[in-house]
Formats: sequence, C-alpha cells, structure tokens
Amino acid sequence: MAVEVHEVVDWRFRQVSPKRRLGGWRGSFFMLGAACCGYLAFGGIFFNLVLYLIRVWGESPSTAANDLTNLLGTMFFTALIGAFLGDAYLGRLWTVLLFLLIYLLGCVLLGVAVTLQEHADVTKPLPNGLKTFLFAALYITAVGNGSYEPVLASLGGDQFETTGEKTTFFNWFFVFCNVGQLVALTFVTYFENNGQWALGFWISGGIVLISLPLYMVGAPFCRQFRPGGNPFLRISQVFVCALRKKARVSPRGNDLYEVQDGGGLSAIPGSRRLSHSKQFRWLDRAALATNDDEKANPWRVCTVTQVEEVKCLIRIAPFLIAGVLFNTIIAQLTTLFIEQGATMDGHIGHHFNIPPGSMQVFTVLTSVLFTPFYDYILVPLLRKRTGHEKGITTLQRMGWGIVISIIAMVVAAVVEKKRLNAARASPLIDVPFAVLPISIYWLVPQYVIVGISLVFAIVGQMDFFYTELSDGMRSVGISLPLVCRGLGSYASTLLVTITTHITTSGGKLGWIPRNLNRGHIDYFYWLLAVLMAVTLVFYLIAAHFYSYLRVAPAKEGVEEVELMRKGSS
Repeated sequence: MAVEVHEVVDWRFRQVSPKRRLGGWRGSFFMLGAACCGYLAFGGIFFNLVLYLIRVWGESPSTAANDLTNLLGTMFFTALIGAFLGDAYLGRLWTVLLFLLIYLLGCVLLGVAVTLQEHADVTKPLPNGLKTFLFAALYITAVGNGSYEPVLASLGGDQFETTGEKTTFFNWFFVFCNVGQLVALTFVTYFENNGQWALGFWISGGIVLISLPLYMVGAPFCRQFRPGGNPFLRISQVFVCALRKKARVSPRGNDLYEVQDGGGLSAIPGSRRLSHSKQFRWLDRAALATNDDEKANPWRVCTVTQVEEVKCLIRIAPFLIAGVLFNTIIAQLTTLFIEQGATMDGHIGHHFNIPPGSMQVFTVLTSVLFTPFYDYILVPLLRKRTGHEKGITTLQRMGWGIVISIIAMVVAAVVEKKRLNAARASPLIDVPFAVLPISIYWLVPQYVIVGISLVFAIVGQMDFFYTELSDGMRSVGISLPLVCRGLGSYASTLLVTITTHITTSGGKLGWIPRNLNRGHIDYFYWLLAVLMAVTLVFYLIAAHFYSYLRVAPAKEGVEEVELMRKGSS
C-alpha cells in the first residue's frame, strides 16, 4: 500500500494540525452528490443532442453524429487539462470549482440559444449566427464538464488513507455518476422527446447550479495536497538531457543519478522512487552525471525516477491506442444507436413509449448491476482458479472488454439487418424516422453487451493507468481513460466521414444516408467488428511484451553518483 507523502492542507491551503480531522466520508459525500448532478446534466444535454440537431436544425444523420462526437471528443480530451492544472498549479479542490463554473456558464448560454431558437420566426430559416452561438455554448459546456470530472475523482480519493477506502470511494463514485445518467435518461429526455428542448436544457443547467453549493458545503471538510509540479516539464527535461548526451554509451544502473531518502521517496514531491528498468536504455543517458553536470539543474541531469516516469508513458502507449479504438464503439451509444431507435416502435402497451435516447438506460443499468457481480462473485471464483488477487490481471480484464465489444457490434449488425428487412416490407420505407413495425427493444441486447464491456474495459483502464504511472502523475493517469474516450469520438467522426465519402461515390446513397431505411448501418457495424478484431490482435501482442511498473523498496535505490565520479568523462 502506497503511503501518502504530501503535506495535507485545508481548502484554503492552510497546514492542517494533527488534532484537526479532515477528509473521510464527510467531505467526499458532497463530492458524490456533485458528480451525480454533473452526470445528470451531461445526460440531459448530450444524450438526445443528435435528435435535436436532426429534427430542429435539419442536419443529416452523419453530420449530426459527427457534430456530437466532436463535442464529446473535446469534452473528454480536456480531462487532461483539468488533471494538469489540478496537479501542477491550482490544487484539485479549486480546479473542480473553476470548471464547475465554466460548466454552468456553458449551460446558461445553451439554454439561451435554444430558447431563442424556439421563439424564432418559423416561416424563415434559422440564422447561421444562432447556430454558431449554439455550438459555442455546447463547446464551453464540454470543456467545463470534461475538465472537472477526473479532478473530482482524484480529490475524492485524496480524502482517504488506505487503498481499500479509496477503492470503496471510486466504486461509489461510479454508482453515483450512473444514477445521474439514469435520471437524465428517464426524466430529462422525456421532455426533449416531446419537443420541449429548452425546458430539458434549462433543467440540466439548474442541476449544475445545484451542484455548486453542494460541492462548496463539503469543501471545509475536505483535505487536499499542495500542487506537486508540472509533470510535462519533467518529461521535457528527460528528453533534453538524453539528447544532450546522445553520443555517450548507455550507462549501467549503478552509474545513474538518484536522490537518497530513507523512506524510499524521490525528488519529485509526493512520489516514491521507481526501480530502474532495462527497457528504452537510451533514455538512461538523462540520468548519467558527468563532469559538466550540476545536480541542482534538472536540464543537465535527471533522476532515475524521473526517467522511469517517461518510460512508463512509452510502455502504456499501445494500450492508449487500443483504448481509443475501443471507444469508437462507445461513441455509437449516442449516435447511430439512437438514430436506429428513432425509427423503431418504443411502445409498451398503449400508453408508455420509451424515447430512443432513453434506451441507454439499459447500458447504464447493466454497468451498475454487473460491477458488484464482477467484484463479489466473479472475482472470487476466478481467484480460486488463477490465484491472482484480482481474479485476472488488469491487462486481461481490458482484453476481455475488447472481446465483448466485438460481440456487441456483431449483435448490432444482425439487429440492424432485421430492422432493414422490416423497413423494406413497410410502405414507410421512404419516410425518414417514421416508426416502423418493429420493436425498439430489439436493441436491448447490444446496449446490454456494451454495458458489460464497459465494466471490463473502462474500469480496467482506470485501474491500469492509475497504477502504471508514477505517484506524481496520478490525476493524469485517471484522466487518460477519458482522453481515450475523447480521441475515440474523434476516431468515430473520422471513420464515419471516410465511410460516407467512399460509399457515396458514384452517386450512391451510402451506408449512412439521411434516410436510414435506404442505408446499410449493418455494414458499418461489421466494419467496426473487424476493426476491433484487428485491435485485439495488436493488444495481445503489446500485452505479451509489457513490463509492469516497479516501485523501489525503501532500502533500495541507485547510489547517488558524484559529479566527479571516477571514470566519467
């Protein structure tokens, strides 16, 4: 279990006396509430956005899908910005507050834009300036939402001392986030599917407004740590130092510079020393002390731990690529899956009709229910068979997530073929988004299977990137699954664009036309299944050659090299 080594301070960065107890569930409970509110607002804005852009602004399905995936890509990619600011400069508590305010600003501007659209003259085309204003508001909302989430999760983990307590918090964080999404899917999207778009977006903004005082009420009970410095600056220093000494022979482990600390701490605030690894030996030159070096100058010589930080990033790069490709599947939840559902009958009996956007409730419910099943039933069974503490390794867990995502795409392709057959047998085939004589509940299996894949892949990614980076990059590590999701959204946009360009050549309608009944989304799903199969092969090769991070024991360490070490020149 890692020992917390930062100096504990309160919400105003005042040192905390031993008699003053901060942290624990008192403060983190309010963070869970803020997370729930944030995800509720996220669902109310983004779950039905594709349908809003199609029905109100007249966009084609492919254009609307690309607009949404670009927004989601921006939102998840900015997670890295929030993590960076929280770790390096502002502190996590104040970083969360800053981006919650930006999130609220975006929601207010979005509500204004949609209200203006609803009061516009219906006899005239909607002005382009209004659409520009709408998308500006959406992007501000995306930046605020994406930046605060990983920092909030990190801050919540900071409230606890032991690994077990931290894990419990992260489990509840996952549950509360999904509860927020459930409320959005069953309540907010109801108004939006009835054409009350402004009301739905204003409700989302109101929920974010509620999250602010909820978060601030808990702030005095929270503890935090002083910012530990810029991790990207340390990475740059390693490459600069290695390039300065590129002509030198790769050094041996006992020739490398490392600070000594009886408790096993490194020169990086809050980080334990990392053991020297034999991979990427050319980077070791950065830690080679020479006659001209000054240990006080990190642009001349770096520590072994600093070099190993960079090696960690290089080692996890293949899994980041696999994570990006996996998230092209997740992007379909808020794009093509919804567009499919908009043409299908959502009635249960004569009175209840489930909106297409609310079908994601099956993914969310599956993730929430399958998580405790995995932890309390599946893991103990696997542990008896494998002897591994977690049942299977984190790499195996992520790999199974990829396998299950392939199954999801195969099922989606088969169901879409059935929907197309129903459309071709119906007189409504040439009426876009007309309700066809086929139940929307045929889509349930693909939503459920994607939910199971999330438990394996996304939670596995959080665990992997958190544990396989150094202590000084923990927030950055937690943000990487969201960055993968953002880049996956961009990849989905690119894939849809390329597919549409190729399949519409020669005047053809293409696979994803405005009228889906004349298209072939099933072919697109088969394409995704093949892409993920190739990703799985790539992933298995990378996992086979991967070396896990090793933290140096307290008594272990590379002996500090004297600047005038005999034999160095």
